Amino acid sequence: MKIIQIVGRSNAGKTTFIKNLIGAISAHGAVGAVKHLGHHGFSLEPGKDTTVYYESYAAISGGVDEEKSVVVRRENDLNSTLEVLCNAGIEYAILEGFKSRPFPRIVIGDLESENVVLRNPSVDEVIAALDRFEDYHTVEGLVRELKRECDVSHAGAILTFNGIVREWTGDDRTEYMDFDETVDAVAESIQKEIQAVPGIIGARFYHRKGRLYAGEDITYLAILAERRQEAFAAAANAIDRLKRELHDVEK
Repeated sequence: MKIIQIVGRSNAGKTTFIKNLIGAISAHGAVGAVKHLGHHGFSLEPGKDTTVYYESYAAISGGVDEEKSVVVRRENDLNSTLEVLCNAGIEYAILEGFKSRPFPRIVIGDLESENVVLRNPSVDEVIAALDRFEDYHTVEGLVRELKRECDVSHAGAILTFNGIVREWTGDDRTEYMDFDETVDAVAESIQKEIQAVPGIIGARFYHRKGRLYAGEDITYLAILAERRQEAFAAAANAIDRLKRELHDVEK
């Protein structure tokens, strides 16, 4: 899932630009849009059943009619919302605001900002630069992407793997690990190696970058194979290589 962040001052035209961008990007894949509401909050209609359920401390309150569904969740952090979008098969997540999150971004107006990919672009310029925006993955999202790109609804075996930063390994404690852009080349090489194995229909391998603390997700691996044996063997080889090339290095 690509994250396309739009930032700018109030009344700079962000919402109008995003409206046009959603229509254009929808031709390339499913789009989700999330706005940072800040201190304004979102008003739930008083007295409605879904509001009553939420006020009764339901973790999720929702309703479904003939055209749409509405869900209110108690989680108020961006990460959990991105997980929901990715798990639902969204391919492009457009964020309005969230200036404190350092995603590669588009600036509308004259706001000073870091990580700027484009400033006051046309919609066509954004479409041409989609590969410059950050990827976000979950294991379920990788499986959806894998099935979609391999054009299959089912296969003999689907194997997923999610690795985390372990706090303790024997007597050694790890508070955090740092990974730079070199992990991208390793991940791409491992993915190609998996896909070259006979019996493998497709594979997706993703390794997060930056400083990752104990307990955080670090690697995602999804393999689509004709049989379970090929999937397990390919996964084992990939994990061994990852350990040799990255995780055995002193940090």
